[in-house]
Amino acid sequence: MGTIRNKALSLVMVAVFLIVGGFVNVDKAVAVEGIIPYSVIGTNEYNLPVGFDEPINLLLSYNVWTNIDQAYDAKGKEVSSGYDLLASVNKFARLFTIDGLDNWGFLWEGVLSFGSLTTEDGNHATGLLDPQTGVVAWTKPIPNWTTCFEYWMYLPFGDDSLTGGSLNHAFTWMNNHQLFDGKIVVDWDLGYKIRGDARVSGVKSEQGNSLFTNWVVTYKHNAWFNPNIHFDYEASESGKNKNTGATIASGENMQVGIGNSMKLTDRLLFDVWYARGIDGRNAPKSNNVFTRFIWSF
Repeated sequence: MGTIRNKALSLVMVAVFLIVGGFVNVDKAVAVEGIIPYSVIGTNEYNLPVGFDEPINLLLSYNVWTNIDQAYDAKGKEVSSGYDLLASVNKFARLFTIDGLDNWGFLWEGVLSFGSLTTEDGNHATGLLDPQTGVVAWTKPIPNWTTCFEYWMYLPFGDDSLTGGSLNHAFTWMNNHQLFDGKIVVDWDLGYKIRGDARVSGVKSEQGNSLFTNWVVTYKHNAWFNPNIHFDYEASESGKNKNTGATIASGENMQVGIGNSMKLTDRLLFDVWYARGIDGRNAPKSNNVFTRFIWSF
């Protein structure tokens, strides 16, 4: 069993992180929405095991520090917009199998997240972000390819000063490829997020849904040095201010990053990377530092 758990530790799972952005004028709740969905994925995020005998438990912590001093306006021009965000997304995941489905694995996961936000005008908020839960099913069509299917739900129970109070759903197709005998690892996903109505500062809004994709390409060298590059993109539909009837513009956000993945112990993995916005429209220009810890037990 120890061998299986150690293997599973190096095969990390997906975490959906925060809510889709697409706004230039920042207030407390909207700033938390400026992270591209699934942009916290790291090396071997979707390389999940099949054929294990007993359930496997994992604790995962995804953390991001964001410092924003610019945003993209409706024409993609950079304009001034500032805030600082520190957020921690902490997840328990349980992997299990179902008799008769030998080449499939399943998991349930629950997430509690906490955030601390300071806007450029000096306002500050700290509290619980919206809890999340989801289920994943995966299989290996061939030995070096894992493909996964996930449903995720965001529950509107977070702190009113940090979240929009909307019930959201995400459907995502996720993949891992082991190339050149595992020396090159590619993780990528394609997802669609359905966003419910939000209420921020007394304003009720119809939020646009979004399409997103994330890619991580890693060169596996040794336990301590596994450099990787990241690419994240999101396109959100337009919405509507239900108080006034005004249209909330659609948006786009694109960022690239560079980092490293390392194995600290047989049961603990650590990733760190930096991501920077390179293009967008009606969205903050990303300036993020991510970390990821995974512990198996």
